[in-house]
Amino acid sequence: MDRVIREFRDPAGIALAVITGVVNWRLGVRVGLAVGAALAVLAVRTAAALLWPTNDSTTTAATANGSTVTRREQQIAELVADGLTNKEIASRLFLSERTVDNHVQHLFNKLNFGSRAQIAAWVGKRRGSEK
Repeated sequence: MDRVIREFRDPAGIALAVITGVVNWRLGVRVGLAVGAALAVLAVRTAAALLWPTNDSTTTAATANGSTVTRREQQIAELVADGLTNKEIASRLFLSERTVDNHVQHLFNKLNFGSRAQIAAWVGKRRGSEK
């Protein structure tokens, strides 16, 4: 049930549904049908969440001190492990360099690391355990 609730709390999903409804309405579709199109988008997203649930271990990773690494932090860690600089990561993910730096600092704090090499080693270890 929490996967269904998560879909209705997802701002991107809500935005997609609203945009779908508004575009249909602006194209001349009757309001009732436009609202139906918006609801259909939410229904499809909800059904997909129920039929193809995500593995929670891929959405967050527990650390030794009990805190969790977010999906975005994991994504940043993967790119750090691939040898990208903060500037390159920022460009690839359409973020500011400062935002990437914040994520890297969060990784250092959460994982009790002091270098990018330690992050890369952590990612390598995780990649090896997923096989």
